[in-house]
Amino acid sequence: MKKNIFCILFFVLVWGQAKALSEVEISGELDLNASVWSLPTGERGNSAFGVPSFFVDLKAPLKEDNLMVVSFEGSEEKTSSTERFDVKVREAHLDVVSLFQGMHALRVGLIPQVWQQAQYETWSYRFLGKETWAMTEKWKYLDYSDLGFSFMSELPEDLGEWAFTLANGEGAEKKEAGPHKEGSLFVRVTPWSPWAFSVNYVRGNYDLYGEEVGLKERIQALVTYQIQEEWQMGLEYLGTKDPADAIRDLKMVEGLDVTTLSGESVSGQGGSLYVIFSTGPKSEVLLRYDYLNPVVGEDGKELQTVIASLAYQVTDDIRAAMAVDHTRYGDNFAAGARDRSKVELAAQVLF
Repeated sequence: MKKNIFCILFFVLVWGQAKALSEVEISGELDLNASVWSLPTGERGNSAFGVPSFFVDLKAPLKEDNLMVVSFEGSEEKTSSTERFDVKVREAHLDVVSLFQGMHALRVGLIPQVWQQAQYETWSYRFLGKETWAMTEKWKYLDYSDLGFSFMSELPEDLGEWAFTLANGEGAEKKEAGPHKEGSLFVRVTPWSPWAFSVNYVRGNYDLYGEEVGLKERIQALVTYQIQEEWQMGLEYLGTKDPADAIRDLKMVEGLDVTTLSGESVSGQGGSLYVIFSTGPKSEVLLRYDYLNPVVGEDGKELQTVIASLAYQVTDDIRAAMAVDHTRYGDNFAAGARDRSKVELAAQVLF
């Protein structure tokens, strides 16, 4: 509650500096779906309607080209809360550019994780549901936003961009309760268009589990290739290091059983490959494969997800899709973990 009040007061204070209310940009996204499960066998034929994502974004231009951004989330599925449809502040930050010369910016407040934000600039299929979220978000390896600051700038010779971030490391929903902070360095290189290369390194510490096993580390790399609207591909690598107890307590990796590894630090590796290609002036096909071995050296702990989708652009602001996904779990992933698959109809509404 205190954090929400702080965010609202912060928003109102800076909002008063806006040039005019008419200049405030309001946008958002509503995602809808209807799903039918074919696996597990006991759930075959089960169906449900859902709202996997709902966002409202406010951007208020300030004097000297500074910017205030506030984003609200009221989704059915989100990592920030277990309550369905409760509205939470997803982002609330001030972007300051007037203090610098050239393409530099300082972002302060409840800031988005730079890696995920950069991914979602080009990955537009989050509306299909949790299976199609960025790997670090859907498996809870990174919070989407956190309290802290980020400094962003261009690389020399127009090679690309970079950002350094320092945050609490507790996510948007938890209060900082220890001395450790989480730092990250993001670099995206883009001189060889249509190729783009991105890397990200995150290092922090879980205060609860002690210095010896409390290290939190993420190593990420992504290569993408895109030819206008014709086709696009991406290959991503993810390396992780966490206390096994943190994986259990924070419910990371879909309930992975790490009971026998309590008190130890574990490493994980994963990857994602996707291809999107046009099949007509308004339609395109998506194929994606995700793989994760969350505990390297332990047999039967891996999981794999395959996704196929056909999307159609109904209007400039409405897109519809039919998708099939299948997730397979290793034999020792967790007690009761069973392969699952479903078919869904989905729609994305932008405003």
